Amino acid sequence: MNLLQFYGIDWFATACGLAAVFLLGNKNKFGFLVFMMASLSWIAFGIYIGSYAVITGSSIFFIMHLRGFLKWRKDELDRKFVEVQELNSAK
Repeated sequence: MNLLQFYGIDWFATACGLAAVFLLGNKNKFGFLVFMMASLSWIAFGIYIGSYAVITGSSIFFIMHLRGFLKWRKDELDRKFVEVQELNSAK
């Protein structure tokens, strides 16, 4: 059995997925970006093996991870705005 049968795309995608879970578990928003790399890798893998199910599922996961990253970023910006407003009103 050849471990690099699919040029290592499957191993890279798996490693990215595991790293992303670790990052998000540590409340690091960059886990979403790593998940997006994993999803893109799974899409490439799906294209390589000709699986519409893998391509479709991974595309949906990519969109969900992008949404999560953007929402986290927006929430951070909203929190900073509120903090600035509170500081300004306290003066």
